[in-house]
Amino acid sequence: MISVLIGIITTGCSAEIKPRKEALEVIKNIKTDGSERSKFMKFSRKPPASWFWSHDIDPAHIHDVMMPGMHLVRLSVYGNDKRRRFASISYAEESEIKSIYLQDIAVTDLDDNIARTGARPISITGNKIKDQLRFSLALHKDPGPKTTVYTDLNEAGLNQLISPQHRISDFTVYIVDGTPKYAAIVEECPGPSIVRARVSAAELEVHLRDNNLTPIRVRGFSEGGIRYFTAVAERVDVADWHWYDNLDSDTVAQKLDANNAYPFDLDTYRTEDDVHAVRFTVIMYSNHN
Repeated sequence: MISVLIGIITTGCSAEIKPRKEALEVIKNIKTDGSERSKFMKFSRKPPASWFWSHDIDPAHIHDVMMPGMHLVRLSVYGNDKRRRFASISYAEESEIKSIYLQDIAVTDLDDNIARTGARPISITGNKIKDQLRFSLALHKDPGPKTTVYTDLNEAGLNQLISPQHRISDFTVYIVDGTPKYAAIVEECPGPSIVRARVSAAELEVHLRDNNLTPIRVRGFSEGGIRYFTAVAERVDVADWHWYDNLDSDTVAQKLDANNAYPFDLDTYRTEDDVHAVRFTVIMYSNHN
């Protein structure tokens, strides 16, 4: 079964949907006027013509979200073994992009499998299958920048990927022997990305706001019952943005609609106190520049 929410940017993203339970809003940015933004923002990002996001995707049916005219831009896996499911984001954009995906690839086989596709990775997610770490990727066949995938990184290793000519386009966090590890996709194009690792929601809020940064990717993990976040941010002008953690699917839809926004990033996890509950960490950008 696949749950799908479709948003058409020109007419609004969804109908009003009431949440099943109260959601936790982690951070919302403070708007600035155009002159103030222009002093800090290096790039501007245009909203997609249309989009949809999906969840509760059976691992055997990822191909069902590969719709004509839509480009897969994000995959996120959650749960283990028989409870494994995927969530995704797809965009319709004016470009000749062919989307493909790789599913449940061992780390030792990543480079060979990516090379055989002739495509560049744009999204990475990972979890364990029968105690063996596996990665799934979304890839694009297009003339985009060269990309490289790195795995088994600690926080210092993730920070070392940053340079003026490289940016972290996506990353995932996974736990090895109780320690957070990272896998990341790095693009050869002007950066730099800014990484903030293993911080609380409040600490991340202060860092983003005080430095006029826009979140690009946010990944959460738990240690000792405490939820931490690692984020990649850039100076990108998206007019308005919001990020949230611990949302259920109905509340994601409600927030997208209320904010007149589209989903830019999505990460999915099951809670420790209820292994059947699914929660989302999501970054939303305004539909209007």
